[in-house]
Amino acid sequence: MKKVTTKEFIWYLVCGLFGFLGLLCVIFGIIGYHMDSSAKLNFVQQFEDKINFPLRFIGLILIGAGVVLAIIVLLFNAKKADREVEKKIRREQRLAVQNSSTIEVKKAVEVVEAPPAAEPVKAE
Repeated sequence: MKKVTTKEFIWYLVCGLFGFLGLLCVIFGIIGYHMDSSAKLNFVQQFEDKINFPLRFIGLILIGAGVVLAIIVLLFNAKKADREVEKKIRREQRLAVQNSSTIEVKKAVEVVEAPPAAEPVKAE
């Protein structure tokens, strides 16, 4: 099994960070929506008023971005791992053919010119 490289691990952490921040935004958006206090004490409502966008939707966008990025990273690394496995298999096959004593090349292919075709005889 292939080990996870540092670069791949960092990408997974970035995807997880997007998901975590998105979840945090969704939670704060729900808390701010249900908070029973005046507008001056509701810090979530004040923040949403400044950015003119609900915090819950920002959280959903961040979670979606994290998921899409994670899928891209997984597909890229799976393709890279498949290429490495195929390369290893091809190398093993080449070495097996080179080391095999059962395969012998006796003679190269000879190219023989074909005689000119005779014209068909017409029956009268």
